[in-house]
Amino acid sequence: MSLEIKHYPQDYRTVYNPIELVMLESDATTRGYTGFAYLIDVYVDAISSSNLIGRLKVPPTTNGFGRFDLSGIMESYLSSSLGELNGTNLGPQPAAIGNYRDFKLKYGWIHYNTGTATIDMNQTVTLPDSSTDTNTSLITLNGSLPNYRRDVVNFYDWQTNNYYNKYMPTTSSFALNTKKFLTNSPNYLGTYDLTFKPTSFSDKNQKVRLTDEGYIYFLVNTDIKKINYIIKDGSSIINKSFGVNFNPATTTRVVKIPSAPATINAINPADLTSGTQPIITSTVTDYSIYLSETSVNDTMIEYFSFKLDTDCRYETRRLEFLNSLGGFDYYNFTKVSRHREDIERKFLKANPSDLTSTGAIEYSISNREKIQYYTKSSSKMKLNSDWVDAKTFNWLLELIESPEVYLLDDYTTPSGTTEVRRIPIKNIEGNWEEKISSTDNIFNLSIDLEFSMDNYRQRF
Repeated sequence: MSLEIKHYPQDYRTVYNPIELVMLESDATTRGYTGFAYLIDVYVDAISSSNLIGRLKVPPTTNGFGRFDLSGIMESYLSSSLGELNGTNLGPQPAAIGNYRDFKLKYGWIHYNTGTATIDMNQTVTLPDSSTDTNTSLITLNGSLPNYRRDVVNFYDWQTNNYYNKYMPTTSSFALNTKKFLTNSPNYLGTYDLTFKPTSFSDKNQKVRLTDEGYIYFLVNTDIKKINYIIKDGSSIINKSFGVNFNPATTTRVVKIPSAPATINAINPADLTSGTQPIITSTVTDYSIYLSETSVNDTMIEYFSFKLDTDCRYETRRLEFLNSLGGFDYYNFTKVSRHREDIERKFLKANPSDLTSTGAIEYSISNREKIQYYTKSSSKMKLNSDWVDAKTFNWLLELIESPEVYLLDDYTTPSGTTEVRRIPIKNIEGNWEEKISSTDNIFNLSIDLEFSMDNYRQRF
């Protein structure tokens, strides 16, 4: 008797797509036993009785295989890891716990050939690469990739071609690194010198305000030693590099680091290996983020760039949303926004109170026949983006379809201080349709938000 794994999912699987595994008991006699079925015990983080989250059971197909989809049980143990707002002296590498999870798998089978259940969960399995083991591990991300969306990474490419390696930081000395952060947000390259340090920035990069909060997410490579911020200060092309020590735990898979100006400026000055706070000042016009080993020249990921926005004609509305790769993205809607309330009322019909104590009826136009017994108001908001190109417009579909969206609202507390508060959004509706850069130029996106809380008034 021998259990063989015929198909095994690769690490960093997006949990809301199929995570399928195929087993085969090589002994046909065993497969023919009464009630024979394949079993997988699923553990979270480590194999122990306290970490066992479930046992999956499937009968063999007509050709003897056992086909499992692990996504259903695994998705219940992933959540999301939101970055801290209004922080001070932030640590440089908070793990995005919840956005990923490590699972352990043990294999076996059950049959009733002797009339009672016979279970064997201590089997050594042969893996597709011919190695053997008594258990295996699998890393999953809180992501959901589309089956098809033109140039956006899709589920089929990710799971068949080890596509996740495009997002795994890797050292590239004196070369333009193409490894990506966990975002599909457009990132436009400027110009670079011979050491591939930026010498100019594109005007198309995502705009942020000096007061904006936000993070960017990436897969962890233990070779990463520094987080670097390169800035363009004023009109001169002078790039300043700020290194932040980076030393995540070996079990950390995904990390979020400050990417928006206010969050970058909240990094603990003691963690800076060069430069001083504030990193992003009012004279900065552009900046890039990248990761490196000990030498800042050993880049391990793309330069991801932002442009400071000083246009304040309208109130800016900043949204934070879970993207398809399991990280969080941000976008500022900078044109006119409108807030409204949708009111729902319910009434009952009652006899008018027009009978006096003497038995006389006093008819009055003030008497009520319909009495309001229920009033609910729902807050909604219409947002309009700035003019954007096709890449940015198409990327914003991730915002419209995201299951987790927040409005980052600038708020003056009762004590008079200004903070950013996170307001959950229930639903987004937008006028999105795909744009083609060869035929479409620039356009803006209008969306309608519905907040996830309702307001209730007193009854009459």
